[in-house]
Amino acid sequence: MRILKIIVFLFLSCSGYLFAADIRPELSSKLIPDSLKKNAYGIIRSESTVFTYKSETTGLQEYKMTLTVLDKKGKDLAVFRYPGDKFRELSNFSAKLYDANGFLLNKYGISDVKTSEWTDSHTLADDVKRYFFSCDIPSYPFTIVYEYNINFKNGILGFPAYAPQDNHNLSVEQSTYTLKFPEGLVYQFKSFNLPEKPVQTIKKGIVSLNWKIENLKAMESEPFEPDFEKITSLLLVSPINFSYDNVKGTISDWKTFGDWVYGLINNRNVLTDETKLKIRDLTKDAKSDREKVKILYDYLGKTTRYVSIQLGIGGYQPMLAAEVCKTGFGDCKALTNYLKSMLEVVGIKSNYTVIRLDKTDKLIYRDFPNFYQMNHVILQVPLPNDTLWLECTNPRTPFGFVHNGISGHDALVVNEDGGKIYRLPDYADSLNVESFNAKIEVSGDGSAKSACQKICKMKAYDKYDWFSLAKPSEQADDLRGDLNIPTATLGTITVKEDKAALPSMEINYSWSTPQYGTKTGNRLFLPVNPFRTTYDGLKKSNRKYDIVIANGYLDCDSIVIVLPADFVVETLPAPVEIKSKFGNFSSNVSVVGVTVVVKQKVFISSGSWDVSSYPDLVAFFEKISTNYKSKIIVRKKTI
Repeated sequence: MRILKIIVFLFLSCSGYLFAADIRPELSSKLIPDSLKKNAYGIIRSESTVFTYKSETTGLQEYKMTLTVLDKKGKDLAVFRYPGDKFRELSNFSAKLYDANGFLLNKYGISDVKTSEWTDSHTLADDVKRYFFSCDIPSYPFTIVYEYNINFKNGILGFPAYAPQDNHNLSVEQSTYTLKFPEGLVYQFKSFNLPEKPVQTIKKGIVSLNWKIENLKAMESEPFEPDFEKITSLLLVSPINFSYDNVKGTISDWKTFGDWVYGLINNRNVLTDETKLKIRDLTKDAKSDREKVKILYDYLGKTTRYVSIQLGIGGYQPMLAAEVCKTGFGDCKALTNYLKSMLEVVGIKSNYTVIRLDKTDKLIYRDFPNFYQMNHVILQVPLPNDTLWLECTNPRTPFGFVHNGISGHDALVVNEDGGKIYRLPDYADSLNVESFNAKIEVSGDGSAKSACQKICKMKAYDKYDWFSLAKPSEQADDLRGDLNIPTATLGTITVKEDKAALPSMEINYSWSTPQYGTKTGNRLFLPVNPFRTTYDGLKKSNRKYDIVIANGYLDCDSIVIVLPADFVVETLPAPVEIKSKFGNFSSNVSVVGVTVVVKQKVFISSGSWDVSSYPDLVAFFEKISTNYKSKIIVRKKTI
């Protein structure tokens, strides 16, 4: 009996110990304040980032996060992804999954993390090693606790960015960010929506800077909101002096950033004598420098193709110009440097230019030189009467056209004097035109057929630069998406491009439908404009952020509706003229003989407006929607 009691005691003691280890009551989702649950798919309960800067080439990031996901809409918030490479490596990974009450469901280690060196079709080579982890979720809500380290090696261009609330619909209960580095390190930082000054301590020659935030409520996505990094919490920090893949540099201002970039491209412009002869022969009959530039730009497009090459310092340093000429491929850096080198042969100066493509905020931080805002290279050619900004990676970009990805953006122009920021030209909103011209023949049973022309100019053209190369089925699917007629069948499609400096595209096609509008008794209710969707869905209240319309445009439509011979017009929409600080709208529907002629225009202006203007924006779009939804009523003639 005594032995049995001892066994029972040990069992109960052990099971009690295991029970205590397998539950964390403080993780119960019931303990989350309601204010943090509002509009949230997930809540960061606690987060800690500690980055220790050891030298110009090495550092250690230690990260911990406890995240509760409320429902399936937040599942992706719990997925771990990290883009490692030869400069950053994952180590000491662990994850623990808990249910809604804090009971441990599963544990994971670094062996459960998947890695991939897969690259897309445009990438020839890179040293990225992507890390990925996702666990099976039995029910919601759940909590996941991550702990891992990232080893920095071979160079540090910037410290890990601090963005605790990096998604919409994510709340943050508590988050801290700590930097540790030796005394005397010269650094710079820029922050948004964070305490102006961190808490600083110094111990045994090591400086610690600590930022802390609490109780960030979830942000809902809003139409026409500012760039996300301007409305969330963000910290960017970088050392002034750095080393990257054994190449040292200084980034105290944009000039010194340009000095470093120029050092990477200097003397990489050498071409063979044979290539130089070819270049001179190509341009010998050109009547101007601009014509020479166009000839060599077209030659670049015909003889090379874009591939991404990001190996070590090769992520910033271009291939040799002669190597691009020999192989016929290169990335944005290499192709830009190659065209620059060809222009030098014919005595035309050009400048290697660094820019960012994928940000709605087009402006560079003038007071914070950084690598974060740069991910692309183009070529500036300052001719006497015109400055060209050439996209060397896409030969389909019309010569002289500043495409959507870079128009109006700040860029760093690099030459022997270092770097200087320039603002690229942008186009007037009224030039960005999309128009439909259509003749629609309606039959008495409500069926219809149409000959249609779609014209896209400038930025509207740029969105369609893929269209002429697409398969007919892809073209048809896209055009069908323009029609608010689910039963439409498309006919033959033809495309005509004008690849001038102010480019345009003309698409001609036909469509038919067994039901154009609705038929009730002897009446037909016909859509005024089948090509335009309404501006419905804007919330009318609780707007939080200012209004930003990045790109303005003009929609201009002309539609002729041919009525059945035995039908007459009963009701037409009244003429409308709406003017607003956001743009204007006009609509005129009239009877001309046996036809109804529809003329409609919408102009939307780019710009920024205070949040107090939001009710005016909603009202403006609602008026447009009302007119787009209006109907033409025709009835059969009575005998």
